[in-house]
Amino acid sequence: MEFPAVGYRYNDSYGTLNNAGSEGTYWSSVVYNSNNAYNLYFYSSYLNVSNGFTKRFSFSVRCVR
Repeated sequence: MEFPAVGYRYNDSYGTLNNAGSEGTYWSSVVYNSNNAYNLYFYSSYLNVSNGFTKRFSFSVRCVR
């Protein structure tokens, strides 16, 4: 399975795509609470799964069957 480094958009970045080509953040389908959901974040050799971002952020989604 491949997750390209497509970058991310924060809710306060006015549509700006940040760090495309070097970082990636993807939403999980698993909800943490009414405001947050789990996500996968990576760059270089770092990988993290967290629930610390509000759903207002514009992270990527990848459909996996």
